[in-house]
Amino acid sequence: MDEVIARVLRAVACFARLSILSRLLSSGEATPSQLARDLRLSRDLVSTHLARLTSAGLIQRRRSGARCFCRAGSPYSDRTLSGEIAGWLQEALSSSPGKSTGGPAAAHRDSPPPELHRAVFEAATAFTSPRRIQVMRRLAHESSVDGPTLIRELRMSEAALSRHLDKLIRRGYVSVVRAGRGFRYALVSAGKTPHHTRLLGIVQAHWGKQGLRS
Repeated sequence: MDEVIARVLRAVACFARLSILSRLLSSGEATPSQLARDLRLSRDLVSTHLARLTSAGLIQRRRSGARCFCRAGSPYSDRTLSGEIAGWLQEALSSSPGKSTGGPAAAHRDSPPPELHRAVFEAATAFTSPRRIQVMRRLAHESSVDGPTLIRELRMSEAALSRHLDKLIRRGYVSVVRAGRGFRYALVSAGKTPHHTRLLGIVQAHWGKQGLRS
């Protein structure tokens, strides 16, 4: 399941795809050509992004004659991973203040990403590696864990663990405290924002009854 979680959230962790989702949420549905025009992206690039979002179960498509219409939302049950992530995205990308309209400048390479897109991107990128998910899953088993224990149980090098923990700490999902000559790490109960907290809850519900390694 860790690989599935990482694959779905890799589809989310892209500013161009977030702009596409925002545009679809604001308009209801659009064709790839309309998205390319509104977001100032090439038709081929939009098609590539739409394929990635479709594969992750985050958009739905319908055909009307020769035209294909896309809309944000999962074709699967609200209780599936993609269904819950799609609901989280709708909630997060429709928030205010700083609400993004998904307008023409939203995905332009010279335009800074909207504030909400940065928050969603930051929250999602914590879960784009199965190894980071394994670290969080291990930390969820007790109040805090030291580095040597994580290295031993997860069979991860010290350098790799340090990289993953650093990202999780910066993303606000893991806290660190000094303990003697070393450090102890803990999974937070609440993230930086309600969107971070909500995503953590979704991932925790789906990482399931697995061993420490997938």
